[in-house]
Amino acid sequence: MDDFTKAYLSKKFKEYYEKADLIPPPNFERREWAFVPFEKLPDFFMQRHISFGSLEELKAHILSSPPVHIFYSSACYTNPEEPMEKKGWLYADLIFDIDADHLPLKDKSMENALKVAKKEIIKLSETLQKDFGIAEKDMKIVFSGGRGYHIHVYDRDFQLLGSPERREIVDYLSINSPAEGRSLQIARIRRCVLAFFKNKDKKGELAEFLKKNGIRADKTKKALEILARDKELGKRFIRGEYDLKRISRGKKFQEMVSKLFETCASKHSIHIDAPVTADIKRLIRFPGSIHGKSGLKTMEVELNSIDDFDPFEDAIAFGDEKVKLTILPESDINVRMGGENFRFKAGEKVEAPEFVAIHLLCRGVARYGH
Repeated sequence: MDDFTKAYLSKKFKEYYEKADLIPPPNFERREWAFVPFEKLPDFFMQRHISFGSLEELKAHILSSPPVHIFYSSACYTNPEEPMEKKGWLYADLIFDIDADHLPLKDKSMENALKVAKKEIIKLSETLQKDFGIAEKDMKIVFSGGRGYHIHVYDRDFQLLGSPERREIVDYLSINSPAEGRSLQIARIRRCVLAFFKNKDKKGELAEFLKKNGIRADKTKKALEILARDKELGKRFIRGEYDLKRISRGKKFQEMVSKLFETCASKHSIHIDAPVTADIKRLIRFPGSIHGKSGLKTMEVELNSIDDFDPFEDAIAFGDEKVKLTILPESDINVRMGGENFRFKAGEKVEAPEFVAIHLLCRGVARYGH
C-alpha cells in the first residue's frame, strides 16, 4: 500500500470514528486492547498491552492515530496493561469464530463464503442454546467485517472454563467420532442416517443402493428394512442402543456405514476455528470498528434478524461520494455492494463510490488516485 492510499484511508477511518457510537464490551476497563497502525503497513505490527479507564479515553486514543484494526482481549485481567505473565487472569468470554478459511467451500468467493458462514453461525447459536443451555441474552453474534462471524458468550459458568474444557466443547461441536457416544450431536447424526434408509426404503431403492455398494445379501436388506419401518428399533438406534454395523461384518457393508456416518457428521458438525475457542487469552475484533482488510464494519447482528442481514449493504460504513482509483494490474474486479454491481478491469482508472473505493483499497487491489 502506497503512502497516498494509507493517508486517504487513515483520514476516512478517522472521520468514521469521530461519528461512530462505539459500545465497549462488558468490563472493558479490565481488558487488554490492541491496535494495528497504518504507519507500519504492509507489516502487521500490533501495539498491545493497553488499557482504558473510560470510553472517552478509548475514543481519544483511536482518534489520535486511527488504526487499521482494533482488537480487545476475550479475557479480563487484574492488570490488563501489564505483560502477559503479570496481567492476572480472571476469566474469559467463550469465543467462537466461523471463518471462510475453515469452511468446506466449493465457491470460495467472499459473497458465497459469507452466506455459508451465516448458516453455520445460526446452527451454532441454536446448538449452544439447545445442548449447552446458554441463554440467547448471554450470547452476542458479530459479523467480523471480513469473511465470517463470531459468537461471544458471556455466561459466567463458561467464562471460567480453562482451555481443556473449551477444547472439549470444540470436539463436541466438530463431531470427531460420529459413530460413538450418546450426545445430542451424535443423536442428530444417527437420525440423519436413519432418515436416509427410510427414504431409500420408501422409494423402493434400498436393494439398488446396496448393490451399487457391492452388497447383495438378502438378510442385510431385510435387516435395514426392519430398521427403517420399526419405530421402536429406530428410537433405539438414535439413542445409540443398536449398532448398525452388527447387521453385517462384511467389509463393503462396514465401509458403507462409515461413509454414511461421515456424510451425516459433515452435515451436522459445526466448522469453527478451534484455536480461537480454546484460547483463554484471545484478542478478538472490536464490534463497531472497521475491518482494515475489507473496509466493512465489524458489527453485532441480532439473531432474529440475521436471515436478512447482508454485509455488503448493512455493514457499509462509508458514503457514496465519488473517489478516483487506479485498479492494480492483474486485479479484474467484480463486486456487489450497496445493491449495485461494480466491474473494473485491471489497470483501469476509474471513479467509484467511497464505500466501494475503500473496500477495494483495503483489499489491496487498487490504489488511491489516477
